[in-house]
Amino acid sequence: MKLLKNTPKIWLKKFPWKKKSSNKYSRGRVLILGGQKNMIGATILAAEACLRVGVGSVKIICTKETIPILSRKFPSALKVEINNLSFLKSFLKKERKTTNVALVGPGAGKSSKTMKFTEEILKHIKYVILDADSLNSFQKKTKKLLKYLDRNKLITPHQAEFYRIFPGIKRSLNNKEKVLKFLKLSKSNILLKGNTTVIGSPGKIIINKHTSSELAVIGSGDVLAGIIASLVGDKKMSISESASAATWLHGDIAKRYGKGLISEDLVKGIPDALRRLKK
Repeated sequence: MKLLKNTPKIWLKKFPWKKKSSNKYSRGRVLILGGQKNMIGATILAAEACLRVGVGSVKIICTKETIPILSRKFPSALKVEINNLSFLKSFLKKERKTTNVALVGPGAGKSSKTMKFTEEILKHIKYVILDADSLNSFQKKTKKLLKYLDRNKLITPHQAEFYRIFPGIKRSLNNKEKVLKFLKLSKSNILLKGNTTVIGSPGKIIINKHTSSELAVIGSGDVLAGIIASLVGDKKMSISESASAATWLHGDIAKRYGKGLISEDLVKGIPDALRRLKK
């Protein structure tokens, strides 16, 4: 198992900078599953982070309740109203022709509906990042989740979410040990969040200490998930590279900002962080 420290040296050459020849189609599209009216801020944070890092467009799966709010609050994102599973299935069959990256979780809500929607997205979309309630919804159904995870999928749990889906893994283990246990269960990818974030992929573990205690704030993980989703793709970064780059950028913004950080500040800090990275 290769063990690496997370620095730009290991992924910077693959960073998908915009080129003069780029357009919104060549930059790709990310599909985001939101859903809950009372957690719409999480969906917006993830979507805005995704666009600011450089994806061509974002399409948010909305409900009848959330689509008018998102249309007012976030006009630059595309929206589609999907209220049931059968409509989602037909939508995904068409959407996968133009979209191969999806982010599921921020603002989705923990429910059997979220679980079923997540399953369909995992079946139809090549690259999928699972965050927040897309993971919580599989509590006590770990085997079902593992069935869909492959080398192009990423789960991004914090400690509590990790315990919910892997209750058999001892809490006393450190993050690296927990990631190793996960990699024995699945040939997929994991980003286990904490004051030391560990990114695990088959044959490789990356340790991230480029971080700040100020990231312990609501919405921080939604921004991170949005950054990851923006970077991954067939002509962009691999899941492991995008997770590593996003974690480093996320930490870099927080370190530069200092005390009093909220998640909106992370989104606003993306342009400066990209400029520093480019230099």
